[in-house]
Amino acid sequence: MSFRRLPPILAALLLAGSVPLASAGSTVVSWPRPGTTCQETSHGGVPASFASPVAMDMGGHADVTSVAVGELDDRPVAISAGAEHTIRIWDRATLEPIGDPIPGDGPVAYGTVDGRPVILGRSNGALQRWDATTRSPVGGPLPTGPFRSIAFGEFDGRPIAATAGTDGAYVFDLATGRRIGPRIGTGPFNAVALVRVHGVLLVLTGAVDTVIAWDPVSGKPVGEPLVVQPEFVQKMNTIRTTTIGGRPVALIPTADLGVIRWDLITREVTTHSLKGTFGPSSLAVLNGRTVFVSVETVGSIATDQNGSRLRSPISVIDPATGERLSSFEIPGHVTSLAVGDLGGRPMIVTGGRDNTVRAYDLATGRESAPPATGGPNGDVHGVNGELHRRPVVLAHGNDGEVLGVWDLGSGRPLDAPVRLPGRVTSFATGDYGGRAVLVAGIGLGDPSIRMFDLASHAPIGEPLIGYGDFVGGVALTEADRRVLVVGAGDRDGAAGDPSTPPGAVRIWDIPSGALLHDLSVANGRAGQLALIRLAGRPVAVTFGATRARLWDVGAGKRMASFRIARTELSAPVEIARFDCTTIAIVATGRTVELYDLATGEQVERPLLGHSKQVSGVAFGRVGGVPIAVTHSPQDKSIRVWDLTTSRQVGTLQRPSRYLGSLSMSYLDGRAVLVGGGREALWTWDLGPAA
Repeated sequence: MSFRRLPPILAALLLAGSVPLASAGSTVVSWPRPGTTCQETSHGGVPASFASPVAMDMGGHADVTSVAVGELDDRPVAISAGAEHTIRIWDRATLEPIGDPIPGDGPVAYGTVDGRPVILGRSNGALQRWDATTRSPVGGPLPTGPFRSIAFGEFDGRPIAATAGTDGAYVFDLATGRRIGPRIGTGPFNAVALVRVHGVLLVLTGAVDTVIAWDPVSGKPVGEPLVVQPEFVQKMNTIRTTTIGGRPVALIPTADLGVIRWDLITREVTTHSLKGTFGPSSLAVLNGRTVFVSVETVGSIATDQNGSRLRSPISVIDPATGERLSSFEIPGHVTSLAVGDLGGRPMIVTGGRDNTVRAYDLATGRESAPPATGGPNGDVHGVNGELHRRPVVLAHGNDGEVLGVWDLGSGRPLDAPVRLPGRVTSFATGDYGGRAVLVAGIGLGDPSIRMFDLASHAPIGEPLIGYGDFVGGVALTEADRRVLVVGAGDRDGAAGDPSTPPGAVRIWDIPSGALLHDLSVANGRAGQLALIRLAGRPVAVTFGATRARLWDVGAGKRMASFRIARTELSAPVEIARFDCTTIAIVATGRTVELYDLATGEQVERPLLGHSKQVSGVAFGRVGGVPIAVTHSPQDKSIRVWDLTTSRQVGTLQRPSRYLGSLSMSYLDGRAVLVGGGREALWTWDLGPAA
């Protein structure tokens, strides 16, 4: 059975910092409460514009987009670039990192310029050179336009680089930074290679169905191009050159025609000599002969929910005969591949969509070093907390079994991640006995609720069990001098206890782990969970598809329910405190409704402006003004609202990657919005909080 991932838990009013002891008295909270006449007014404290989003350091790559190999100080190294816009250097024998990341992007290449090891990559859309030893830029950026492929080579005894992209191809002298010849073609090109034919240097560019040879000095084509006219469009993403029978040839992997072999002297084309569907590739020397090494796409390979292959077959082929010499599988969806020697043996280095750099012995197919793993995989979901009196962000990816902790001020990861026994479906932070703690709901693998000390990662108490398959929300609070964990779960009667309705709010005593109350939802599912205070008492609120329900946590009783606009169970809900009351901000499609949780009445000031469904909501204060931030990936906007007027007061720049969740935090008196996205966390400085 599959489940949709719920947004982070919604108890921001209660869970950050210490929870005060509840006063003795009645264990029943009356509801509805009397309406208030207080209404806040805006003093114009919200800035007219906001800063651009800043990506937090996720501790590694967010998809590996390119890899290269070489040597640094007589030490074999691998170079990798990731979608998070960093370039990293690894010891090729151990895959341990060397030095700090370089702020750059792929594609990358590696070589020597005037005796200096140099990394070639992309920076702000231009070709950039970095000294691999100092990690400092060498000269200024070289204007190439957006490029997709890069090749390192030599011309008249001088190191050169060729790039190819949407604006054509360019060739540069790497020592001087000067361009060699005019721009080549107009693009768009997907691949580039450098090769010598009869001692003359040629630039090969690959586009859709076409490979062209160019003179780098004149910028003119040389000879007839290779034009493929298959039944389906062939995108030429890779070109490798070698010698077969003493003649230079180009090997071009395609999606439908196998590897095309193009004789660069006779211009004869051989198709289907290397049958298969191939992707990233390289050349290696194995047992004295040159071999073609490539990722081979097989239709039966299983994929994850994002469409990435769970494993990738690696094929080793004799390019002269088309014979498959060996093959083996490695984990993940490999998107880049490079070949080098280690101790006299050929090895491959790969990068992929699982954020991981891997190394394998080409002869045996065995992994030669533990993989260099990156940041969380998939969509990242986070909540805010506090550790050592500093704001932190806890987040996990779709793999769901690892929770990382990031310092909000530096944007860097702290300590080691918290490892859990199953997929996390909800989590919250709080204070227990003066310690910062994590409460996590495990929904798949080992359905339970678990509590950890954030500083030591030590578990607190025994797992709280009893959910059939899904823990949709968790919270930590205190009532009548007892520390309580509140959990909301949606249970399938066929999968769990058929005598229990498929929705429940459960309340446990900590640290004994005793189940104090098991409260059922008569119709429908419990939905999302929030924790508020009414009359000084903790009250749990669950949001189903059409109703909000209130539960007295201390008494263990359902207090009341009221209708809300129809929404999905996973639609975002945020709790806000303004106008002297507690408000639920509920996204109902493209409209965002506001409900007074003290009275159950709908506030007559909905947030109107999005043209498509809202998927993220956050509440905070900027310049003393209560604001809401809403996000719709479908209308591609992030909007900021003044809640005293329900008017939009600004927009935020969207990050370059997918954004799925929003939450608000505060750092040194400033309001900071945190967004969880595709393998990334983003922050926006919204200005002074007060």
